[in-house]
Amino acid sequence: MGSSKLLIFSALLAIMVASSSAGLLDSLVPKAITDFYSSASSQEGYRFAVNDPNGSTREEVGMILNPGTDKEELVVMGTYSVYDEKTDTETVTMYTADKDGYKARYQSKNRKLSPGALKSAAG
Repeated sequence: MGSSKLLIFSALLAIMVASSSAGLLDSLVPKAITDFYSSASSQEGYRFAVNDPNGSTREEVGMILNPGTDKEELVVMGTYSVYDEKTDTETVTMYTADKDGYKARYQSKNRKLSPGALKSAAG
């Protein structure tokens, strides 16, 4: 059941990306938002990227493997990062969604320099 929901979501996302290349999304979304968004689509899949002014990013690629066969499947791979200004922490998540489900790995890192690193940089 989860796999079919992912397939439907991915298909809708691909349609939205295809529509955006046709200019439909540009007429619905303010210019300030589209300045941070890029996309490309083809028969085999899609690619898009979003770069938020606050430093958060998202990139995703969707591909149809074995098109036209009984083993046809949609594979989605991507990464997104979120920056929290209050804690000065960036969390990066890498994910893959395919016939075996959704798999994600993440890493959090604090952007602040430690006192030892600041001392070393100061000489």
